[in-house]
Amino acid sequence: MGFLSGDAVRLRGSTVVYKVVAVNSNLVTILVSNPQPDGQYLPFTSTALQTVDESRLETADDAS
Repeated sequence: MGFLSGDAVRLRGSTVVYKVVAVNSNLVTILVSNPQPDGQYLPFTSTALQTVDESRLETADDAS
């Protein structure tokens, strides 16, 4: 699929929007994007920054 740094993405099946911060082959590091599309801010928890396989991600078209 090919994500780029700065892209807005979601984990498949989730409503939380993340920003791509790094891409290494098929591994993508993502950080919680604040504010979320609904205007809410999410806390910086242990899952706010994570590295996942790109197959687990989808583009968040409704987020900037």
